[in-house]
Amino acid sequence: MVKLLLKLKVIVITVLFLLVYNGANGQCTILTSINATALVCGSAPITTCNKVVTIGDGVSSVALNMNSTLNLGCLGPVQLVVKNNASIDFSSGNNILYLAPGSSIVFEGSGNIIGGACNASERIYIGTNLLASCNGNGGASVSFADLVNLGGSGVVSSNSPVCVGNPIVLSATPPSRGGPYTYSWSGPGLVSTPFTNNPLYTLIATAGNAGYYQVAMKSAIVINPMVAQTLVSVTIGATTVTPTVVVEQPNCSINTGKISIINPIGTGMTYSINGVAYTNTTGIFNSLPVGNYSVTAKNSSGCISPSVNVNLAVPTTVWDGVSWSNGLPTDQKDIIFNGDSPLTLDVEGCSCQVNSGAVTVSTGRTMKITNGITVSGGSLTFEDKASLVQVNGAASNVGSITYKRITPAVSNTDYTYWSSPVVGFTLGSLSPNTLSGKFYSFDAFSSPPNWQQESLATLMAAGKGYIVRGPEYVAPLPPFPAPFLATFSGVPNNGTITVPIGAVGSSNLIGNPYPSALDADSFLTQNNAVLNGTIYFWTHNTPIQLATDITDGSAGSGSFAYTSNDYASYNFTGGVGIAATTVGLNPSLIPSGKIGSGQSFFALSIATGQAVTFTNSMRVGVGAVLGDNSQFFKSTVNAKQTAKIEKNRIWLNLSNEKGAFKQTLIGYLSGATNEYDNGYDGVSYNGNPYLDFYSLNKDQNLVIQGRALPFQESDTIALGYRSAISGDLKISIDKVDGFFNGKSIYLIDHITNSMHNLQASDFIFKTEKGTFNNRFTLKYTKKDGEKDDIDTAENTLVISSKNNAIKIKSLSNDIEGVKIYDLLGRQIYKSGKINDKEFIIQDVLSNGNLILLKANLSNGKIITKKVLH
Repeated sequence: MVKLLLKLKVIVITVLFLLVYNGANGQCTILTSINATALVCGSAPITTCNKVVTIGDGVSSVALNMNSTLNLGCLGPVQLVVKNNASIDFSSGNNILYLAPGSSIVFEGSGNIIGGACNASERIYIGTNLLASCNGNGGASVSFADLVNLGGSGVVSSNSPVCVGNPIVLSATPPSRGGPYTYSWSGPGLVSTPFTNNPLYTLIATAGNAGYYQVAMKSAIVINPMVAQTLVSVTIGATTVTPTVVVEQPNCSINTGKISIINPIGTGMTYSINGVAYTNTTGIFNSLPVGNYSVTAKNSSGCISPSVNVNLAVPTTVWDGVSWSNGLPTDQKDIIFNGDSPLTLDVEGCSCQVNSGAVTVSTGRTMKITNGITVSGGSLTFEDKASLVQVNGAASNVGSITYKRITPAVSNTDYTYWSSPVVGFTLGSLSPNTLSGKFYSFDAFSSPPNWQQESLATLMAAGKGYIVRGPEYVAPLPPFPAPFLATFSGVPNNGTITVPIGAVGSSNLIGNPYPSALDADSFLTQNNAVLNGTIYFWTHNTPIQLATDITDGSAGSGSFAYTSNDYASYNFTGGVGIAATTVGLNPSLIPSGKIGSGQSFFALSIATGQAVTFTNSMRVGVGAVLGDNSQFFKSTVNAKQTAKIEKNRIWLNLSNEKGAFKQTLIGYLSGATNEYDNGYDGVSYNGNPYLDFYSLNKDQNLVIQGRALPFQESDTIALGYRSAISGDLKISIDKVDGFFNGKSIYLIDHITNSMHNLQASDFIFKTEKGTFNNRFTLKYTKKDGEKDDIDTAENTLVISSKNNAIKIKSLSNDIEGVKIYDLLGRQIYKSGKINDKEFIIQDVLSNGNLILLKANLSNGKIITKKVLH
């Protein structure tokens, strides 16, 4: 033992110049190449614990030659530091390096292990754990080559070029073995806790943090606190300014908008929507659909500006039950209801959504919506005569509306012609108190066409007509006849609707499918290839009854009165009503261009295997002017069409004093000829059981006849009638328009061989039951010297007034009756059954005013004269 210690002293003396030992801090530095067997620091061996053994000084080339087993094992850890240019040489022998548990090897810079011809038996251990093998056959251990890579070969990169305000992403590539690793970044503007980051480090670029960035890595197995040798220099360029954006919001009808960048604009600038493809060089983005967009600009250096978020949407105004959030609705705003709202004025919107509250469109008012209706909560109700007009036929509706329609007075035996403005509504829901079996449609496809009974469960198809008898009123419901309220509930119909029609000549019961009025002219124009151009509306006055039951003054004298059912008619020439303007429970209702919502009607087919088409363009109010839906089948010619078509018309009535009535129309207008014209001529439907009245052309009985322009003064029109009653009838002018205002219109009676100017007074004549097509002719001029019966009759009646008496004397026929009216049209005297050529009226108060005296002569003529009394 003594000899061994002496030998070691010799060795220490020999290598003293190679080693420097600092016993104070436990460090040992190898300054030149040395064999592992001679590894001694100063006077103490390296095996002393808690030592730092440093190989080399980072400048000179130094090696620790492993030609034997070096065991630095002790009770404490040892750190073996291999400096830059230094190495541990395993190139010869079977070398094993042992380090105490907790020890570590640090390779700095190019410090490395020389493997040389080492074999599988050569190892590096830390305690009993295998750290590395020479040739990598040590299973999952780190090979010598990996240990060399730990000496500072990590790669650092960044996403260059970097722009102010945009993120810098620094990344490090870890060695392939020896992990897991932690990282410590350093560089301008970087705050990092050592060895806590992952390989990626992100920071926002500012003008002050351009420069060099570097990374240090630490392994759980081998510590390498050196900064990686690969450094990255980041150049931060100037960015574009935040874009100034001008937004052109979507038009409601087009539903696309426009975004324009007005700054920055310049050479090399490109622009993007939502960061996709910076290829736009103008900064203008057209035809963008509704949605959210992020707008950015990029300069010639590749720097991208901060984004500007833009929402393209039609403006919205919300009703909260008290006020609108964004002003009154317009056709360029979406309308949202979040509270109760009685709409007493017309309202327009791009779309309409009801979320809550009771929204009610008052009677006679119109809600015009360009796109769809959504009722997700609350309710949307349209009172009688109100309208829902939609422009876009492709728009979808969601949720149910309530649509009300009140008919004129009906009894329990009257039938009303209906169509449904909503989807999925049943006939039984339309009139729950109507008897089962009193619901019908018309089958135009049967042979012959006939009525088809429908059940209460029948769903009313869009555009199809149905007839429903009046309800069986029982207490406490009101007595009949009375107006009837139909309440439709469902998704409103919208868009193109087609309805199959029968063979040529067949009658087809179809109806307005929309919750708004339909323009009859537009409907007939668009269906002129399949329909003959005249439509017929059923009306329902009461049948013949006791005159005492009629309280409106239309019954006249006698036991019975005639207030009958009939079809009102309409085509391009005009409309024909079913009663004198002020007579009966239901007014005349002369159709003139609008088909009310819920109304069905008959039309004649001129093509087999075809269908009638309804479109939104036919809806009244789709254009600039909102439409009237006030009458159940009243119509009005579109103002634009009226301006283009010259119309000159005569409406003639055939009636009696007990309420029998029939009307016909003759018109001279643009587009018509003197032949039969679809759309201008309409045959009589002959639905009145008591009277039919018509003009004749080409052996057809026409309730409406259109004639050609220019007007020929010499033109004549044959008139015919059918009567189921005998007695006195009257032909009168209901109204005229165009050049017939103030123009004489003569009626020739070929039986009495007389001519009468209808513009001057009505023509009363006696008739038997039957059909008479050769009795009357209408004309507009008279020959020189030709006198009409009014001219003649006026000369045969002499009237004188004295004191309070008026004396009437006829020079020809007996006087049958006399009526006197004041200038306000009030009847102030009446006397009948005179049957004498002379008659004196006593005690007529005289105040020096004009009065109107009408005398009925025994030949059926009525003479009217003004008398100053």
